[in-house]
Amino acid sequence: MTQQPGNTLPKIGYLYHYPRLDHPTDNFRLDIHVSSEPTNKHFDVLRAQIPVKAEEGYIRLLKVTHPWKFEKSAQVCAGILSMEDRKGSKEDAFTFGGKLTIENQEKQDICVLVSSAPILEMSGVVPLHIQFVEEVEILLAKIQARYSDHQAYEERLIKTEPFALYLACLQSILEKYEVLSHKTENQYRLLIYLHSQLHRLESAGMIREPILHLDDLFD
Repeated sequence: MTQQPGNTLPKIGYLYHYPRLDHPTDNFRLDIHVSSEPTNKHFDVLRAQIPVKAEEGYIRLLKVTHPWKFEKSAQVCAGILSMEDRKGSKEDAFTFGGKLTIENQEKQDICVLVSSAPILEMSGVVPLHIQFVEEVEILLAKIQARYSDHQAYEERLIKTEPFALYLACLQSILEKYEVLSHKTENQYRLLIYLHSQLHRLESAGMIREPILHLDDLFD
């Protein structure tokens, strides 16, 4: 990330980073620039809400506003993170977990989320991400229903490695739709997207072991 002088306003609201195929060990990353003063030149992030592990072991929403005077790092958990501007507009993303660090500057606070798994932008620009996330949420809701104690589910989710969770969800959704004899156009598009993601990761050498099933991750 290019560092900006501490007394300047952010030049961008947020930025997604993706690993290059020739550097498969690189992580996925999302930079969020939170400022209380708008530039009116881009999506000005007034606050960011990020699912993180609480000290007590459950999942809570960390609500970052500028100036930020609290924790400088946190373990991010699987779920939706939101960025909101002062007009009430929101930009969402889905994360499978990772590490958050927060850098304080005079005019802004820079939140950097690094993950071994893709961070999915949920907007009209990438509608397949929204469809995929909806399927992931259905899978996780079914798993959560097996737990009599909600905190026990969250504790297990927190311990799950992000990339393993992503691959397990990818595989489960593929299996769900591949067996359908009649598929809608949207379902075909989702299948093509899922296969392309698997192929990309395999080509990059990022899938080195058999993909674990969701049941194995939450056993």
